[in-house]
Amino acid sequence: MSHGWAGGFVVLALLRAVASPADAGHAGASAVPVVRPDYVKALLDAREPLVLVDFRKPIEYRAGHLPGAISVPITELDRRYREIPEAPRIVLYCQCPLEEIATAHVFLERQGYRNHTVLEGGFDGWLRRQYPVVK
Repeated sequence: MSHGWAGGFVVLALLRAVASPADAGHAGASAVPVVRPDYVKALLDAREPLVLVDFRKPIEYRAGHLPGAISVPITELDRRYREIPEAPRIVLYCQCPLEEIATAHVFLERQGYRNHTVLEGGFDGWLRRQYPVVK
């Protein structure tokens, strides 16, 4: 990985100190901004400009993802982050611990991204609400 992730691991260590196991679905309190799935769905329904970034593995993405989402596996973020447009609004999601997506959020911030947030509950939170997925 690139050295850009090194600073993110400081955040990761701090989050591990305060995060509970319930945070694994991204629902817990964190240092990164989160957005509720119902708000993201409303934006999609209104056809508002929105970039959804799926950090899961390609096979998981192909099995089903949020409508319009792009796939950038979190393990490849340091090499592929330039594929993510810097605007308008960016929503990040995965099925990973809060600490992992928080580290990705910080990494993007260090690359100059300013309008990005994390989907509360991650992909599982989206599915629990029975919102649409694309296969």
